[in-house]
Amino acid sequence: MKNNLAIPFSLLGSFTALCITIIAVFILAIGTAFAHVHEHDDTNNAAQTIYSPRQIDQLLDNSTRPDFDARQLTPVLDYLEHIAAETELSAKQRMFYARLLQHEHRFAEAQVQLNLLLEMNPLNSQARLLLANVALNQGNAEKAVQLCERLVGQTDLIVATTCLLEARMQQSPSTEHYKQLVNLTRFSARAPINVQTWLNEVLADMALYAEQPSQAITHCEETDFKNWPVSTWASWSKAKIALGEGQDILTRLSPYIENIAVPNDSMLLYLALAEQQVGTTDKWIKKMAQRVQLRELHNDTTHAAEVALYYLHLAEQPEQALTWATLNWENAKSLNDRLLLEQAKSANRLIASR
Repeated sequence: MKNNLAIPFSLLGSFTALCITIIAVFILAIGTAFAHVHEHDDTNNAAQTIYSPRQIDQLLDNSTRPDFDARQLTPVLDYLEHIAAETELSAKQRMFYARLLQHEHRFAEAQVQLNLLLEMNPLNSQARLLLANVALNQGNAEKAVQLCERLVGQTDLIVATTCLLEARMQQSPSTEHYKQLVNLTRFSARAPINVQTWLNEVLADMALYAEQPSQAITHCEETDFKNWPVSTWASWSKAKIALGEGQDILTRLSPYIENIAVPNDSMLLYLALAEQQVGTTDKWIKKMAQRVQLRELHNDTTHAAEVALYYLHLAEQPEQALTWATLNWENAKSLNDRLLLEQAKSANRLIASR
C-alpha cells in the first residue's frame, strides 16, 4: 500500500541554498554538492599528506557525484588547515579551503577566506559567486543580490543572471523569478553541459516552489541523468516524491549508491522516502535510520535538515523534527531552512491541538 507523502512544495526546493547556486561554483571550476559524511579515518595524517592542486581539483570534481565517498575530503580539509596555519595559502588553495569550509557549514570562516581573495583580486568571479552562496546560507539574501549584480560583465551572462534570480528568489519568493529564468533558457542552447545542468536544476527548484513538479522533472531531464550532480538528483527526487513516483527514484538512483559504504545523506533520505511511498521494502529506510543514529551519536548538525525531514516523514516524531530543524536553523538560514523550521513547528502545533 502506497504512503502518499504530504511534503509542502515550498520545501521541495533545496534543503539549504547549497543545493541551488553552488553548482555555479562548479561551473567556475571549484566543485559542488558534497556528500556530507563525517566518518573519521585515523590513518590519514594531514600534516604528512600533501595534495597537489590537480589532486584537490579532481577530488572536488568527483565529489559532485552521487557515488562519491566524502570521507576522502576530510584529509584534504585537514591539509589546507595545516598549510593555512603554517604558511600562506595560494589563491587556488584558498578557494578550495573556502569551499570545504562552506561544506562544513563553517560559513563565517569561508566568508573570511573569500573576502581575502576579493581583496587581492576584486575581479575574482569565482570568489564572488561562492561568497553570494555563503550569504544565502547565512540568510543574507540582500548581500547575495549585491554580489550577483557585481558578476554582470565579469562572467557569462547566464551564470550571472541565474545567480541573481536565485538570490532574488531567496530575498522575495515569487513565481515571477521562475518565469524570468525560463525566458533565459533561449540563450543556453550553446552553453557547456555543466552550465545547462545547473540552470535546469535552478529552474526545477523554482518550478517546485510554483507547485509544478511535472515541469520540475522536465527541467532536470533536459540533461542526461548520468551527468547529474547530487543536487540535481535531489531536485528530481523531490519532484518524483511529490507526484507519487517513488519507484522511479528506486530504479534510477539506487544503482549509483548500492555499493557505496557511506552514501550521501540526501540520497539516502530520498531513497527512504521513495521506499516508504512504494511500500514494498524497507532497506533504505533502515539505512537512513542508522545514518540518523550516527549523526546523533556524533552530535553532527551539518545534516540537521535531513535528520529533521527523517523525523517528520519517516519516523513521524514531530518533537524530534523540531529539535533538528531548530539546530539546522542555527547553522543555516536560507529560505528553505526557514520553511523547514515552520513546517516542524506546524507539525507540533497539530499534535498539541489533538
